[in-house]
Amino acid sequence: MNTLPVTPVHSTHYAKGNHDVRLFIDGFKAHIEIVLIVFAAMFYISTHIIEVNEKERVLAAPQVNDFFYIDYRAIDSESDMRFRYVPLKLLNINDGHYTFKVGNIAHSTPVSPAEHAKFDKALLLRNYYRKDELVLTQDAINAFVRSGAIYNARRPRNIYISGWMVLTLDELRVH
Repeated sequence: MNTLPVTPVHSTHYAKGNHDVRLFIDGFKAHIEIVLIVFAAMFYISTHIIEVNEKERVLAAPQVNDFFYIDYRAIDSESDMRFRYVPLKLLNINDGHYTFKVGNIAHSTPVSPAEHAKFDKALLLRNYYRKDELVLTQDAINAFVRSGAIYNARRPRNIYISGWMVLTLDELRVH
């Protein structure tokens, strides 16, 4: 009887596809730092794009309870240089005039809306906003945006911006 010799298959023999996958995995492991840097860069860029889109969306069609973040020295050059970056909460839009409440908690450098909102417990205090309201025209707002004085804008989701409370439930019910 003629039989063909049988050669044992060892685990070190891979089919072509498996060998390519193994090379890819080995290359990935050898250059993990590059992969992580690329991933971090992609995350940062995509986050920045989302934030810019949100800012442009809010500034293009402002609504009551939107927040604008401004260098207040563009409005009042006599204001304290150390506490110049404040939030403005849009209270009312009437005939091209925008009425804002000016935040009383300020920063010395422009910070993110999330950083401003971290003081959400202060929202329950009577002095979270200044007593006087600020009224600006659409032209003034556009000029502040072009100059960079208004450096960011956000629309709260429900009562939150970035997970921090910026509105009370009563404010949400009114509008």
